[in-house]
Amino acid sequence: MNVMQETCCLLVGYACGNLLTADLVCRAKAGRSAFQTGDGNPGMANVGHTLGVGAAVAVLAGDIGKTLLAWCLGNAMAPVEGSLAGLIAGVGVTLGHNYPVWHGFRGGKGVTTTCSAIILANPVTGLASCLVGLATVLLEGHLCVGAVAITTAWLVLSAAFGTPAQTIAAVMLEVLMVMAHGSAIRGIATGKTGRATLSAKFWVMLGHPRKS
Repeated sequence: MNVMQETCCLLVGYACGNLLTADLVCRAKAGRSAFQTGDGNPGMANVGHTLGVGAAVAVLAGDIGKTLLAWCLGNAMAPVEGSLAGLIAGVGVTLGHNYPVWHGFRGGKGVTTTCSAIILANPVTGLASCLVGLATVLLEGHLCVGAVAITTAWLVLSAAFGTPAQTIAAVMLEVLMVMAHGSAIRGIATGKTGRATLSAKFWVMLGHPRKS
């Protein structure tokens, strides 16, 4: 790919990422912005916790959909490159989701968009990385740590089995994820970041309940 194609794919992805599904769902269901709902994060977890499972599913579907749209548009702009063009567009989606221009570059955390992009790029390593993240949340207990575990796992797998270009994209996604969850990770030590409900239920099921 040439620089122009790469830039176009990234910009198209960024434009798609600026469409915050959570904000649309919150405005439709509650008449207010996602930034005025719950903890103010325009993501599936916050919307689901505040407005219910149906709203969370709608946000999930929308975030996957905008990543898929960007992926298809990227492929259309550079059909010879295929997967790489789509992956660059996927990086752009996460960038736009996390830093939307219309909201002062303050957006979500990009977990769904990242997972969608890496699974589209390589279903085997992408799914494996997502499972690593899920296992981390269940065992360690914090969503933020699990989120970073996803991109870390994919970076390692990309470096081992992927192309240099894929590895660069993996580094970019890792940086974006760490930036999005850095404050929450730092909050673990001070007790400001609570444990995930999913993890608590998992340990109760095993007969070893843990404190928040």
